[in-house]
Parts: sequence; structure tokens; C-alpha cells
Amino acid sequence: MNRTIVWFRRDLRIADHAPLYRAARRGAVIPVFVLDRALLHHPETAPARVAFMLECLHCLDQDLRERRGRLIIRFGDPVEVLPQLIRATQADGIYAYIDYERIYGRVRDARLNRVLAEQQMQIRWFESTAGTPELMVYPQYRDFWYQEMQTELTPTPTRIEVPPDIASEPIPTLTELGLIPDNKPLPPAGTNAARQLLAEFLDQNIDRYYWQLSYPGAEATTGISPHIKFGAISVRECVQTAQGWELSNPKAERSRKQLISRLRWGSGFAQRFRYLPQLELRSLYTVFDQEGWEINEGLYEAWQQGQTGFPIVDAAARCLQATGGWKQLNFRTRAIYANVSSG
Repeated sequence: MNRTIVWFRRDLRIADHAPLYRAARRGAVIPVFVLDRALLHHPETAPARVAFMLECLHCLDQDLRERRGRLIIRFGDPVEVLPQLIRATQADGIYAYIDYERIYGRVRDARLNRVLAEQQMQIRWFESTAGTPELMVYPQYRDFWYQEMQTELTPTPTRIEVPPDIASEPIPTLTELGLIPDNKPLPPAGTNAARQLLAEFLDQNIDRYYWQLSYPGAEATTGISPHIKFGAISVRECVQTAQGWELSNPKAERSRKQLISRLRWGSGFAQRFRYLPQLELRSLYTVFDQEGWEINEGLYEAWQQGQTGFPIVDAAARCLQATGGWKQLNFRTRAIYANVSSG
């Protein structure tokens, strides 16, 4: 029987997942997630973020088990781990989505391509929905995005056969990873939780979303940004769910369009990092890369602790510390808070 490794990264779901669907159609599947310590211990990686990711891995494992599969966990550098896994399992190759969020990941994937080619091993990269290698001006990308959102969702495999002879490490805890929990409240993880949050939003908050999106005190957001970040739900499923939802109030149509516009905006910025990876390390406006913009550690700490003296900024900091901000901080408040740290 054919064997295909499906390398999960920021796509922790089984629904609307082209690599998994294609792998399941051709034979046995080896679904793997590699815990890369270079990312787990990156200075910008917060413990709450890793904790949410671990919960998403548990949910992904459960979804796979409901279809006779399971998630295989490995530790280490994927450039070393994945070729070893191909040899150990006699897999035909790897299926994975392209990931261009960070420079580290792009370099890692380029290294993996080279190592696999040297060892005559195969990898097939899949474009995510609304992802494209073409350089487009934004109006052109906007049209492309809407076209992509109307294509059919990739079917969820009804059965995922994972060879029983392949061992897996257990999904670790934060402590086992050497991280200290910061006890921030986490959203419920996984695909089902994301769908429930979206349904609750469409039922209860869609009427006021357009008008209250920028109000700091209004809880009018979906709360699914973390789920989209880790791919527990696809953007295309979110769009099609919103489009198909029956609205009880005709005025909510404006809010529905605004929600879809926000989802498009997020995809557009991800695409921008694909065109301009240097934005991870340099400012969009070069004046901020010139001398004279050194970080004042005292002011930075005051910003973190909510002690700047600017009420809305300090309120945002306290909200972030107390709630994690995944539902309580809307995009306008986040923008104000982030702007103070960079301005």
C-alpha cells in the first residue's frame, strides 16, 4: 500500500485540508507534527501561544482517531527528522502546505528541499486557499481571493489509515517543553470549538459587528483569530459559513460583508509577507530603521505592564494580561496598543 507523510504545521485540522485528503485517497497516511525547539524557544514565542497549539494538537489527534488514524509526534529539526521518518516508514514522500509566515520557516523548507533532493526523496507542496506565488497588486489579489473563497471545500476523509507499527512521542506539556505557563485564559481549541465560536458570533453578535468593531469596550469579535492562526479552521470555511448563515436582521448584512472583508484583509497581509519577507526584520518605513530609534527598556516595560499613563493603552495592556485578548481586544484596540510600542 502507498504511504504518504502529511506534515502538519499551521494547518491543524482534517477539514478542507488538501494534502491530507490527497494522501488518504492514495493509501496509508502518516500524519506528523514536528516540535521544533528553535520555534518553541524563539524570543517572540509566548507560553500561552504554545499552550493553545498543544491543545489544538490534542484535538487534531482526536479527530484523526475518530477516522481510525492518529497523530505522530516527533521532536527536533524537521530537516533531520523528516528524511529519517521517510526511511523508517518506507513512505513514498511528504505532502505539506507551503508556509511563508517567517523567514526561519522559509529557510528551513529550502534546506529540507535540498536534503530530500540529495537523498532522492520526494515532497509535494500545496498552496493554501488564496495563496499564490504570483506578484499581484492588491485589487487583483482581492478579486483572486473572492474567487478562491467560492471554490468547494476539500472533502474531509471518512477514513484515515495510519500504519500501526509507527511509534509516536506523547504530546508534551508546557513544562515538559521547558516553558513556564503564564496562566493566561486560553480559548477552547480545535476545529469544533472554532465552529462553535463562529456560530455563536453569527447568532448573537453579527447584528452589531459593523457598528461596534472599533469600540474598545464592545465584545463584538468572533474570537477565532487563534484558530485561524494555527489552521484549526480554514478561512474558506469561515467565509462560506458566514455567507450561508440565515440572518434574522436585514441590517446585519453590512456586518457580514465587514467580517468577510476582515478575513480577506488577514489573507492579504499573509500574502504581503510572502512578497516582502524582510518585513519580519525591518520596518515598512525605512526611517524607523535609521539611528536614533533605540528601545528604552523602562518605557517598554511600562507599556507591557500598563503603566504608560495613557488610559486606553494601559487598559489594553491590563486586558491582554487578564484575558489573553483573543476575544476582548478588537482590532482597533490592538492597533492602538501596538502603535504605542512602535511609535
